[in-house]
Amino acid sequence: MTAMTRQLRMNLIPNHIKALALSCFLIFMLPGCSTQKYLTEKAGDLLSKETLTTEDDLELLMHASAYHLKLSESLLKEIPHHLKLSESVTRGFTQYAFVFLMDEADRIENESIKKSTLLRIRAAKMLIRAKSIGLETLKLKHGQLGPYLQSNSPDKLLKLDMEDVGLAYWVMTSWAGAISLSKDNPDVVADLPQVFKLANLVWQTDPKFDQGALASMMGTLELAKPGNQSKKAEDFFNLGIEWRGQQIAPLVSKAENWAVATQNKDAFIQLLNLAIQEGQDKTDLTNTIMTRRAKWLLESTDNLF
Repeated sequence: MTAMTRQLRMNLIPNHIKALALSCFLIFMLPGCSTQKYLTEKAGDLLSKETLTTEDDLELLMHASAYHLKLSESLLKEIPHHLKLSESVTRGFTQYAFVFLMDEADRIENESIKKSTLLRIRAAKMLIRAKSIGLETLKLKHGQLGPYLQSNSPDKLLKLDMEDVGLAYWVMTSWAGAISLSKDNPDVVADLPQVFKLANLVWQTDPKFDQGALASMMGTLELAKPGNQSKKAEDFFNLGIEWRGQQIAPLVSKAENWAVATQNKDAFIQLLNLAIQEGQDKTDLTNTIMTRRAKWLLESTDNLF
């Protein structure tokens, strides 16, 4: 597992089934294009809402999130410009790949290399899907984004709006994850410079995004660059920890990425123990998942050092 695959984040989006069902019913039953467009937009708003949950049955969450994702993706085809819905779908597929596929692949690798390989192949496809969905919406709003990312020397700096940051973050995260799982596909790996450019655009707009998640991801990307980038990466990870608020993910990310890359076993153990300690009293879904990850990493210490 490469450093770039180790950025795990998860926020469950509730279904809001009753209200959504009514909205979908009205979309198809009420006449008039303007009415249907209005209701479709409102349904998109509803599906894109995000809340934290203390639900700890991950299998139940896996099935619920799969249903939610398919419903959201279908609606997004009708309103591809809907930034928040696109962010929700991009985030959802990315989180599903990391939490339910890649994490499981890591856990069962010693038991079955074949099964873990199949899970990572599926995860790569899902991450490419997430990237494609989110990037398409960003390009609809910013027509020059594609040429800007592909250019070696763009004429001028493209700027994102604050409302674009969440979507752009999940696009770069899914894109980076897909690349890390596709080392045998030169066409996918060749996109890495575009990920760096997109990441810089997000960083320039809102460096403190999502309580240190962006800073941690910037550190992960620094480790993926040619040459020794460990000091600059550590600076990013430290910012992520400083800005983490109630979240333990930046602690786990620094341990799993920077500490492993630099073979700093003491820091690895210290960071994970701190994450587990803090996670015991902060039991939203993200922290529940990251606490589980931290415990598994500690158990795998001898395999990583």
